[in-house]
Amino acid sequence: MKIVVFGATGGTGRAVVHALLAGGHAVTAFVRDPAALASLPGLHTVVGDAMRPGDVARAVAGQEAVVVSLGIPQRRAGLVPSATPEGPPYVCEAGTGNVIAAMQAAGVVRLVCVTSFGIGDTRAAAPLLFRVVFRLFMRAVMADKERQERLVKASGLEWTLVQPVGLTDRPAAGHWVASTSGKTGRSMVSRADLGAFIAAEVVQGRHIRETVAFSG
Repeated sequence: MKIVVFGATGGTGRAVVHALLAGGHAVTAFVRDPAALASLPGLHTVVGDAMRPGDVARAVAGQEAVVVSLGIPQRRAGLVPSATPEGPPYVCEAGTGNVIAAMQAAGVVRLVCVTSFGIGDTRAAAPLLFRVVFRLFMRAVMADKERQERLVKASGLEWTLVQPVGLTDRPAAGHWVASTSGKTGRSMVSRADLGAFIAAEVVQGRHIRETVAFSG
């Protein structure tokens, strides 16, 4: 299957790329800096900026499915919400909007989008500590992801929203909790396990137009 991954140089994006390649898929990594992602057998790289519709359209053309794992490190987002809709904290909404428009124009329908547990359909299920941390330190980032999810749900595509809890770089455990009810297991889960789940979900489509809470 031909699949393009947006946000391929982030921790989750890398895990998805590796899992898809291991599954024998033809993977395209959309990156701003090609040096940030090691060359891998079978991996095609498209250099561009998710904020530029033309770059995104070029990457989506000819694909059969799309994975979006856009985001920014919290150290760049800062602790204070941005007062204007410009700047890094709005990359999820704007970038995903460009991806959706490109998919609609190209006739690509399968989309798996990684957001965060504790927003949208799982907001009420988030523990108090999650809500406090989000409010104090990640308000702008989470608001961006909320708007991102609304765009995905209104897209008319065959979407799946994946909302992981806290992520680690530990080796894959090989098991996880993937729930559409908001139920979670452990508060931390490996990116390798998340990548494996997404790689299977993008192809199998077990959760079309559903939000999946993902935990250890």
